[in-house]
Amino acid sequence: MKKLLKIIACGLVFLTITGCGNETIPSDGSKNIVSFNEKEMNITVDDLYKELKTKYAINYLINIIDEKILNNEYEDSDDVNNYAENQIKLYKQIYYGNDENAFKEDLQSAGYSSIDEFKTYLKTNYKRTLAKNDYIKSNITKNEIEKYYNESVYGDVTVSHILIKLENSSNSTDEEKKEAENKAQEKIKEIYEKLDGGTSFAEVAKEYSEDTATSSNGGRIGTFNKGEMTTRFNEEFENAVLKLEVGKYTAKTVKSSYGYHIIYKDAQKEKPDLDTIKQTIIETLTTEKGTEDKKAEYKAMIELRKKYGLKFEDDELNTQYDNAVNNWLYSKDDTQ
Repeated sequence: MKKLLKIIACGLVFLTITGCGNETIPSDGSKNIVSFNEKEMNITVDDLYKELKTKYAINYLINIIDEKILNNEYEDSDDVNNYAENQIKLYKQIYYGNDENAFKEDLQSAGYSSIDEFKTYLKTNYKRTLAKNDYIKSNITKNEIEKYYNESVYGDVTVSHILIKLENSSNSTDEEKKEAENKAQEKIKEIYEKLDGGTSFAEVAKEYSEDTATSSNGGRIGTFNKGEMTTRFNEEFENAVLKLEVGKYTAKTVKSSYGYHIIYKDAQKEKPDLDTIKQTIIETLTTEKGTEDKKAEYKAMIELRKKYGLKFEDDELNTQYDNAVNNWLYSKDDTQ
């Protein structure tokens, strides 16, 4: 089973030719590389070159070009080397049970002459990601940073809740689910009557909350920052908290996988100054834009090639490159 081929084949355009041997390349294009009894059937170096140039050359060349540019732009730092080594360890462990021979066999089937050559491929891919992120960062505007700061940054929020669970399971009948829902809603109604009647949130939480880890503490679940409540509960929970005034509770419950929450905002700190958090915002926007724009890596490498003055001395290869660029940028398939 060629496990590695399934994992990495989609990431390969064509392999670079750095590990394909040390044989001397013939300088005479008319020299035969394949001979037959009938001389007119012979295949020359020029014949091979023309065939490869037409079908494969631009893909090989782009890989070689990018590797040269990326190695000049980014050094082999500890991060780069550690990434490649860790990926290889993961491949060996997860897909081959640390069977070194099976791993090497699949590498050879994929066209790699050695583990070191595969490591070079992984390092180049890591550097492509660095180039993509640098490209995205260079295009993030001041307005985008300020917009994110104004709309998405807030000070730490301290939150309490009263949790009412739904006592049913995936095996519950429709009737059982309806009964559980009615029971939960009756309890929620009773809770709101007490809260609206002036009983403190902490007292009601101690009496009613089914979150045994927090009920004895008046429902206090902790202090959170951007995204943390979404991760722990869901986006609806976080949005509800942000809309609340300090000292207020939600007018209606928020549902999560845990059940129904009545949320109380205990406190909220002032958000940090823009200058203090600017770099964090840039990193966040970079991640978001990199996820949204499936062609960001292509755009980054196109710009880097321009920066390094890439020029094809062969008109046919230049046309092939232009066609490839148009395909990368304007193809409707964003999944490649």
